[in-house]
Amino acid sequence: DFTMKNLYLILAISLFFSCANDEEKSEDEKTAENLWQEIQGYSSWNQAVDWTGIKESLDGTHGNFVQIWLNQQALPSFEDSTSSALSNGSIIVKEGYTSSNGSNINTVTVMKKIEGYDTNNGDWFWASYEPNGDINNAGSLSSCYNCHSTGTDYIRFKSH
Repeated sequence: DFTMKNLYLILAISLFFSCANDEEKSEDEKTAENLWQEIQGYSSWNQAVDWTGIKESLDGTHGNFVQIWLNQQALPSFEDSTSSALSNGSIIVKEGYTSSNGSNINTVTVMKKIEGYDTNNGDWFWASYEPNGDINNAGSLSSCYNCHSTGTDYIRFKSH
């Protein structure tokens, strides 16, 4: 016999589990959520001189066409031809598109260099988001660092 007491018990249990799920977010998920907040307004950031505007993708992984922005910590490495490694705190944001006019964003992918995060892979934290900020993947992702290891400090579009 279903009673009001049973209903309260079910509600209490479901509330407990929904709160527990929030507390059980991984550190990578938390970092990705914070990173999404940190990159808000990125489309006003600078772009690398050789990579301004929408470009055809090197391999289509992030979309057929891409556009890339750099935060202030990343920018000096692209302005100085003798610099190869990016400084800690560097953030690179890449939008991937299906067409060259940028009207349809597939994903927003982000790299952030965090000192001591993943010393075996350049200390890069990787995150892939839906255009609305929902997280697809985040953390030390082998699919990212294995592909990017061919680049200068894991940056494949960097020309030096």
